[in-house]
Amino acid sequence: MAGSLLISILVILVSSFFIYLAGKKFAESSSKIGDYFRIPRDVKGATLDAISSSLPELLVALFAVILFKQFEVGIGTIAGSALFNLLVIPGICVFLAPVAFKVGKKVISRDALFYLISIFALIILIIYFKKWGIIISLVLLGIYLIYVFEIATHTKKHRKENPDKKGKSKKGINITKEFIIFFLTMAVIAFFAYLLTDHSIQLSSFLGVPAIIIAFTVTAAATSLPDTIISAANARKGDIDDATSNVFGSNIFDILVGLGLPLLIYTLIKGPLTIAFDNLEIVLGLLGATILTIYFFMNDDILSKKEAVILLLLYALFITYIVLLSIGIV
Repeated sequence: MAGSLLISILVILVSSFFIYLAGKKFAESSSKIGDYFRIPRDVKGATLDAISSSLPELLVALFAVILFKQFEVGIGTIAGSALFNLLVIPGICVFLAPVAFKVGKKVISRDALFYLISIFALIILIIYFKKWGIIISLVLLGIYLIYVFEIATHTKKHRKENPDKKGKSKKGINITKEFIIFFLTMAVIAFFAYLLTDHSIQLSSFLGVPAIIIAFTVTAAATSLPDTIISAANARKGDIDDATSNVFGSNIFDILVGLGLPLLIYTLIKGPLTIAFDNLEIVLGLLGATILTIYFFMNDDILSKKEAVILLLLYALFITYIVLLSIGIV
């Protein structure tokens, strides 16, 4: 028992480390691909960066529902990762940015708005629907397609306004090499995401706590490492819109595709799922954190260091509450 517990903890730590390493190379490659195709900074953050850094969460959700038959692990990981991205990443990035953490209005009006819609959709589905099938998966994926359409419209407009007549964006970038790195690191992340899912479920069994609690805390933090790396790298370069849109874009992808795609695949193979989600406070806490973060950004378009500390403390308090909940103290 003790030996198996230690093995699971070790595998989780090793998986997190390799997800971190792969995520770092993934971020570099993603940035170069975005520059090559002249994708606007905020759009790159909300699409390439967000999708690539959200790959661990998507894979954990896929493995959890298809291989381990525990869809709540996918929900817990995605909700926990969304909370981590929302509170911890901006909190860290404020202290790394060489300039004031001023966020463009487009990021707030587009990315933050769609994220808020995603959260409300998730809460409504959890409260009012106990069986999830094709219709719910298509609703989630449909909302994401609308978001992608908005992103594509912005990119097209940006290219018209900023023509690359001399091909400066492509200079010095070997696009074939970058795509090879991109897909190789994706494969590495996929392998360790599987190990992470398996041993997170085993750890919850050893500790006698619900799998969703481990997913919300341990698994979510591990899968959020690529998001943290990408946003931190952008913040250090002063690309504030890039860093912030990655946070919102990643969370949008997590909720709409990270849940919608595994649900669609499972439903097509085995039929509708019965959802038993007894920890509604997790999603409601995420909604509260979302409203607070958006308020901070909308107040004067700048996230101050004082506000960043509040976000970090709020995350610590919420995780403490979840741990106390898991051991029956609250």
